[in-house]
Amino acid sequence: MPDLRQLRTFVAVAEELNFTRAAERLFLTQQTVSKVVRQLEDELDVILLERTTHRVRLTDAGETLLTEGRTALNAADTAFQRAREFGRGLTGTVTIGATSAIGTAEREEAVQILRDGAPRLTVSMLQIRSRDIEHSLRDLKVDLVLARSAYAGREVRSVPLRPTPAVLCVPDSHPLATARSVRLAQIDGARLLTWNPPGTPYTDTLLSRLAAAGCTVEPVRAQVTGVSTLPDLEELGAVALMPARWPHIDGITQIPLEDDVSLPLVMLTHGKPTQAVSRIRSGMAPSRNR
Repeated sequence: MPDLRQLRTFVAVAEELNFTRAAERLFLTQQTVSKVVRQLEDELDVILLERTTHRVRLTDAGETLLTEGRTALNAADTAFQRAREFGRGLTGTVTIGATSAIGTAEREEAVQILRDGAPRLTVSMLQIRSRDIEHSLRDLKVDLVLARSAYAGREVRSVPLRPTPAVLCVPDSHPLATARSVRLAQIDGARLLTWNPPGTPYTDTLLSRLAAAGCTVEPVRAQVTGVSTLPDLEELGAVALMPARWPHIDGITQIPLEDDVSLPLVMLTHGKPTQAVSRIRSGMAPSRNR
């Protein structure tokens, strides 16, 4: 059965109508080119080229094979290129899972990192609950998950990413709402909105960081997860620490913190690292000086 090497050799000869030039183009010897074309003719049981001492001419069968062969080679080259791009994470579809605590800027950065230099790559974002992380990764519903804390599942790998600066969110009626910036000490004793109770990794991490800054708060667990809970801060009499550049919400004021407070960001993966995982790990790696 003829192969692509034979077809590529024939097309070179057919386009050049000269074995010497075809051999130079293919970086082969003229003897090798002649042998390959002869083998192709034998396997097809047809004469493709009429050879004389002065010239090479295509037969009707050769003309047909040249036309169809060019199309076949272009299709093969495209298929090989697409497969190569897929292996490099430049084509196909990547689905990113994100827990409700992950900010818009963090999601957009992850998507942009994957799309840079990969215009044919489709990236989708899926909101995911903490309890669904492991089976969603295992069942390939998502390729990776952005979360605030490492995951305890045995089959899930946790990769630390660059932490995200935090801002203080308060109701517009809060005494601090008019402040240009605040210190953590100014919310000492406040009720702090959390999406998970104390004893869970992210909440404990947050409380310990506040305690290290000399700030003790009363955790108030949200009944509904996600950004939709923030408008209830006034009713709850609480404040919240959120990722910087969170989208504006009516009735809520975002205040920069004078303290160096960052929210942890972790990528959760399952199985062998993919190109998408490697690119996000590289693009969102923690700063060396932190």
